[in-house]
Formats: sequence, structure tokens, C-alpha cells
Amino acid sequence: ILLCIGLSLDALLRPAPSGRVMGDLARRRARPWLMVASLVLLLVTLVVSAAMVWLLQVALQQPSIADLIYSLSTTLGILDMLLVVLLMASLLLLGQALISYEIFTGKTLPRRGFQHQWRNTVLLVAVLSSLAAGGVTAQFPMLTVILGILVFVTFTYALSSWQSFSERERSIQQLRPFVSSQNLFDSILDASQSAQTEVNLAAPFSALCQDVLATRQAALIPLGALAALGGTPLYYPGGTMLRLPALADFLPQFTSPHMAGFSLDPARYDGAIWVAPLWSERGLNGLLFLGEKSDGGFYSLEEIEIARASAERLVDIQAIAVMARRLMLLQRQRLAESKVLDQQTRRILHDDVLPNLHAALLELSENNLAETGKPEKVISALTSLHRQIADLLHDLPRITAPEVSRLGLFGALRETVTGELRGCFTSVSWDIPSEVEERARGIQPLAAEVAFFAAREVMRNAAKHANAAGGLVLHISAEWKKGLEIVIEDNGAGPVELKSASSGQGLVLHSTMMAVIGGSLALESAPGLPTRVTLYLPEEVVGASQ
Repeated sequence: ILLCIGLSLDALLRPAPSGRVMGDLARRRARPWLMVASLVLLLVTLVVSAAMVWLLQVALQQPSIADLIYSLSTTLGILDMLLVVLLMASLLLLGQALISYEIFTGKTLPRRGFQHQWRNTVLLVAVLSSLAAGGVTAQFPMLTVILGILVFVTFTYALSSWQSFSERERSIQQLRPFVSSQNLFDSILDASQSAQTEVNLAAPFSALCQDVLATRQAALIPLGALAALGGTPLYYPGGTMLRLPALADFLPQFTSPHMAGFSLDPARYDGAIWVAPLWSERGLNGLLFLGEKSDGGFYSLEEIEIARASAERLVDIQAIAVMARRLMLLQRQRLAESKVLDQQTRRILHDDVLPNLHAALLELSENNLAETGKPEKVISALTSLHRQIADLLHDLPRITAPEVSRLGLFGALRETVTGELRGCFTSVSWDIPSEVEERARGIQPLAAEVAFFAAREVMRNAAKHANAAGGLVLHISAEWKKGLEIVIEDNGAGPVELKSASSGQGLVLHSTMMAVIGGSLALESAPGLPTRVTLYLPEEVVGASQ
């Protein structure tokens, strides 16, 4: 027994590295409870051993076992009570290690419901034991003791039901800000708010941080395609901001949607002690940073899961609202342009083309032609009409991009670099495998056109706004990752934001159009580092035309 307990203490003092996420942190949190439980069991072993040695010495001086038990009944009772108390203490310590940090269940964070159940169970057993012991000691009738225990159990059940109902009401009250209307329909259709591109999600995010999590500070950072659609981070408390380092360092650590997150160094992450990943069907789409709790306690697993689900919903709402508003603004702009073009077409045809055409017809009549003998005047009038109609047709919006349909997606991009953007870059490198370029030719025309215009806008912004020392270099690569992924990277000094003055509204609209056809546009830019833009078209879009 001593060897088993000694080896257990050695394993607690010098544990092997854990193979699961945050396993070392869970062990450090559970280690004090387990060590104390092991020491208590060691004390039980020593007490039992000492008692056995003492009883053996006393038994040699007594003539019979009956006399031994009679003479030591009080001492043996106290010894038995001491052992029972020590064993009960070891069980409580072991249970505390189990439910507080769940070292044996593989859960890094404690579950709040599990803690409540353990506490209520311990209290119930303690009270029932006290009632039973008191009844026996006071020599009450057994029926009275049983009735008292039944009354207490009934009261406990009623109290538990009331607590469950109160917990349910409190949960519904906490979720009210998330299920209430965000007035998205009115916000999208209100033309007076055309300059506002985002919905106000500060209220539900504050309710999540204050009422549900009881945290001191938090930050919701969209990533990937959602950052391009509505990527303004949310901070709590309002008006504050977490100064976070580059997020690319630990993004590869999130490999599964089942991860609850991991702890952070508060000195490096401006007070944040926990980061939880936010996932969607397309992968990682955001991060939720949490500071310390207001009461100084730990976050429970239920709180983290509720926070992740609520934050994912907030990010989705923001992206959907922004995309709908941009499409609405784009549609209004197209309707206005279409109306202006229609009026212009009618005016030109009515005021210029039709009168001149009528005059030309009169000039071509046999009588007038015989009288005037000037066919050159008629030919000049018809030539002028032809030019006006050609200019009018040229001003009409084109349905497809001819360079994309003629040269393919990457061929059109190469023509843009050698034509429109000639001389803008010191060097342009292409890393596009032939099989990827061949598969890209199978993209449906609409998706290819949207991807082309988005890539062209990225290259235009790089040529205009990238601040590169020693010459501007552009690198364009493509891979096939269950779809077409195009990466455009320059060596300029960031940061560049989608809605900044340097990028204008071009990338904002193109990110929306990419999302409409089922793709995504992701911008990665940090102070002093190159800007990287990733365009992605999934296989569903590429295979739609095959």
C-alpha cells in the first residue's frame, strides 16, 4: 500500500507530458486536490498500521479477546470514527478534483451543472447522515426517524425543482438579447442609412459578456471570408480595445470544431486569458478572446459553449446584414444607372437619330435626289448616324467580360498585368500549375467573371497603394484545395483594411460578390508586413458548369 501511494505521489509531482489540448493545465489545476487525497490515504494507512501494532501488543497482556474488546471499546470507537472521517475526506477531495477540472473525463474546463449536482449531493448525504445519527443517538422511534428523513427528502426535491425552474428562467432571460429582432429588414431597406454598412451588435455582445459570462473584457474578431463581409471587431466594455499581437501564430493550433479553446498569457494578449475558436461549414471564421471573470473564478464548459454559439451567431448576422445591404446599394445604383441610360438612349434616338434618319430618307427620295444631285450629303448623314448608334451601343453595360471568355481566368489576369498595369510593378511572379489553370477553364462564366474582377481590383490596389521600399513585387499563385484558391501577395507595408481610404469600396463590393456566388475573399494585412489576399471558389462553383 505504501508503495502504491508513494508511486502515485511521484506521478503527481513529476507527471509525463499530456497528449491532449491543455492537458498539462488541467493536471496542474487538479494536482493539489489529488495530492491531498493521496496524503490522506497515506495517513489512513499509517493509522491502521500503528493501530494494528498497538492492538497486538495489548492483546498479549489480555487473557481473552472479549476482555480486550470490552476494555478498548471506547478507544476502538474513536479510532473507527477517525478512519471514517479520513476516508470521507479523501473521497471528497477526489470528487472535488473530478468535478472541478474533470481530470478523469478529458474536459479541461469544469462543467457548472456537474458542480451543482456534486454540491447538492454532498449536502444531501451530510444532512441525511446527521438525521440518522441523531435519531439513533437520541433513541427516537425508528418510524419517527424514517418519517423525518422522508420529509427532508421531499423538501429537497421541491427545492431542486424550484432551482431548476429558476435556472431555466434565468437562461431564457439571458438569451433574450440574442433571439430578439435586430431590425435587419428595416436597416437594409432604409435608404437614409446608406452610409452605414453594419448593424449594431454591441448590445447583444455586451449582454453576452456581462450577464452570461460575467467577464471583465472580451473581443470578438471575425476571420476569413466573414472578416471581408463585416469584419469590424466587437469589444467589451464598449469604447475599449484589446491590443492583440499577430493572430497567425496560433491559428494552426485550431484543428477541430470540438476544441473549446486554450488559455493565453494575459501579459501578451492585453489581459485576455482564454481564446475560443468560432467555426462554420467553411472552417475557422472568428476568435473570441475573454478576460478574467469579475469574481475571479474559472469559466465553465457550458459558459464557453454558450459564448461560442452566441458569438458565431453574431458574426453570421453581421456578415449577412452587411452583404444584404451592399447588394441592396449595388442594386439601387444599377437601377439608377439603368434609368439614366434608358433616358439618355431615348433622348439620343428621339432628338438626334430619328430626325437625321428622316432627313436622310427624304434626301434619298427620287425627286429630291434628282433635283439636288448631292449623294455625298446623304452618305455623310448616314455615316454620322452610324457613329452615334455605335457609340450608344458601346456605352451600354457589357454582360460578360470578353477577355475572360476568350483567354480564360488566368490568361485575362496576365493580359491585365502586361496591359493596363504595365510598369506598375518591378516584377510579377506567377506560380500556377498547368493542371490548375486547365481546371480553372471549367469554371462557370459568371463565377469566372466575378473572380477576375475581384483579382483585378486587388492588383489595382496593390499598384496604387502598396508602399514598398526598393521596388514593388507582386506574386500570384494558385492551388486546388477542394476548389480554386488564388493568392495575390505584394511586398508593401501594411496594414490595409477593406473599408480604409487606401482600398476604397472596390474590395468591399467584390468580397460581397464573391460571397454571392459561393466563394470568399479574405484579406490579411498587418503593420509593416506584406498584404495577402486570398480568393477561393469551392468545387460546387467550379463543377456547376461541368
